[in-house]
Amino acid sequence: MHSRLASTLLGLLLACAAAAAPPPPLTELREEPLVARDGSVLQLTRARVRVPESHALPDGRQIELAVVRIRRGDAPTGSPQVLLAGGPGDSGVRVALELARQGGAALAEVFDGDLIGIDQRGTGGSLPNLRTAVRYAFPLDQPGSAPSWLRRAEQASRAVAAEMRARGIDLQAYNTEESADDIDAVRQALAVTRWTLWGRSYGSHLALATARRHPDGIERLVLVSPEGPDHTWKLPSQTDAVLQRIAERAGAPDMVAQLREATARLTRAPVRLEVPDPATGLSTVLVLGALDLQWTIAQVIGDPRALATLPAAAREMITGDFRRIAPLALQLRRQAGVGSAMKAMMDLASHASADRLARIDREAPGAVLGDTMNWPSRHLHAAWQARPLPDVFRQPVGVAVPTLLLAGDLDARTPVENAREIAAALPDARVLVVENAAHQFDLFGQPPLRRLLARFLRGDGDLPKRVTLPPLRFAGLAPARP
Repeated sequence: MHSRLASTLLGLLLACAAAAAPPPPLTELREEPLVARDGSVLQLTRARVRVPESHALPDGRQIELAVVRIRRGDAPTGSPQVLLAGGPGDSGVRVALELARQGGAALAEVFDGDLIGIDQRGTGGSLPNLRTAVRYAFPLDQPGSAPSWLRRAEQASRAVAAEMRARGIDLQAYNTEESADDIDAVRQALAVTRWTLWGRSYGSHLALATARRHPDGIERLVLVSPEGPDHTWKLPSQTDAVLQRIAERAGAPDMVAQLREATARLTRAPVRLEVPDPATGLSTVLVLGALDLQWTIAQVIGDPRALATLPAAAREMITGDFRRIAPLALQLRRQAGVGSAMKAMMDLASHASADRLARIDREAPGAVLGDTMNWPSRHLHAAWQARPLPDVFRQPVGVAVPTLLLAGDLDARTPVENAREIAAALPDARVLVVENAAHQFDLFGQPPLRRLLARFLRGDGDLPKRVTLPPLRFAGLAPARP
């Protein structure tokens, strides 16, 4: 009994000490003007925030987060708006700076507070940066092969992991829960009481984790192309449904069947092609197989420019003409690599529930793209020695803050179902389906979206459930139906 009481008192003392700990200081503080494209001048503050690499060890190894704060000349009245970039691995600082430069004075139509960009741990200007140029070195003169390509990916990943651990980097600390604690540490360092988190794709995954762990610091959530706690690995059936919707929107009802036929054709007989190599300007031999086709589509399907060519490519491929897809396949083979150890570790730590993994395995054999939306990342746990976060991490988030979710109905990476599943657990959430939007779409360049975002930030809860963007112009086909 005495031991239990002592343990309880010790826990309370530690909790009080943690609560009383001063916020991390801003370092390398620098102020400068930021001139937007419209000529307006904004005030830019650059800084760094030091945080523990492992928040459970506050006196252990420290890392640095790069932060920018952008404000108008007049005093803002609203809470700050924080941009959490996707990837994982993209730069929130770069996103904030680009938005400020492009938007200029017009940003006041949406934001009535400061704009803040944070480079998450391991990315951008934060230290250490976990980017790497190590490639998988997939051969060009052989068709894509899942077993042999996976061995190359594992070998490259092990080498990068070993090199980074030799530098003293604790790769296990690069997970979404640690990053969520970073975000709140930045809030404290900036002396912000509450702010609005904007998360796009993986950034929404991080925003939800931050809201769960630090709800008192959140004013609102805006989640774009949202990825919930159990959405890291994609469901093949949802990808199939979006491909069918794309076919219907393009006026190409046979597209999905054509993609299946083209895949079967390459399974039977891979194709040898002479492909113009943008790196050298010369023709390069590429042997294209079924995995190449599926993986290439999976990698580019979020880009509306590539998406607009897919129906025409499907129609050509059933005749044996793979020239439209071949340059993309070549580029992906050349560029495929680790990219960022941060990205690998974040995704592998978030992982998926047992039920979701089982569903992926059931659906993949009959899906148009198989499991290539998750390949090879999903299979690299052993190579990185990555441990998934506890199962509770993948449970729905139920924080009671106003939340707006925007999901494109042509988005195969973070489909509309994601937004609806996330919203079902949130007491004050609304889903806005963006018709004709793929994974990547211009959030602030579309007047209808800007107006809706401004209404939400000003407390208007009576928003429509759908908004329509201009239809994609599908290459080589009649104009898409609105």
